[in-house]
Amino acid sequence: MLHRAAAALHTRIKDSGAEAPSVPVIVYALEIVFNTVAIALLVLLAGLVTGELLRTAELLVLFALVRFISGGYHLPSNAYCILVSTLVLAALPHFNLSDPIMFGLTGASLLMMLIFAPANYDTYARISPKYFPLMKLLASLIVAANLLLQSDMLALAFAVQAVLLPFKNKPAEAA
Repeated sequence: MLHRAAAALHTRIKDSGAEAPSVPVIVYALEIVFNTVAIALLVLLAGLVTGELLRTAELLVLFALVRFISGGYHLPSNAYCILVSTLVLAALPHFNLSDPIMFGLTGASLLMMLIFAPANYDTYARISPKYFPLMKLLASLIVAANLLLQSDMLALAFAVQAVLLPFKNKPAEAA
C-alpha cells in the first residue's frame, strides 16, 4: 500500500518538473508519518476510553519532544514500533509513584541523558553533529524540569526514553 502510494507520488513529483526523491525514500517518509499517526491515534483513543485523555495528550507531546531531541533505539519493524509504543504510552498515565521513586527515576533519566543523548542519530537522521551538545542540553533540561514539576507520569516517560539511549541500531536496523 505505501509502496504504491510512494510510486504514485514519485511519478507526480517527476511529472511536475521537480526532482523527485527515490521511491524507497518516499516509502521511508510515509512509514514515519504512518507510524506516528497510528501511535498517536491509538494512544489518544486509549486515553479517551480510560478517562485520561488530557494526561495522555500531555505525555505524547513531551515524550515525542524528548524522543526527537535525544534519539534512541528503534525497533526492527514498524509493527513492533506501533504495538510496543502504543502499549507503553497508553499505560504510563495510569501509574502512580511515590515521591522518592519519582525523584529517583527523574534523576536516573537525567544522568542517562547527560551520558548518552543524543543517540543513534548517525544511523537514521541527518542532523549535523555540531548540534549534538545543544540536543543533549535541551533533553537534559526537559528531564530536569520534572524535578520541579514532580510528575510521576513524566518520570516514567523519561525513564522509558532514557533506557532506549544506550542501545545502538545497526545501520540496516534503523527504520
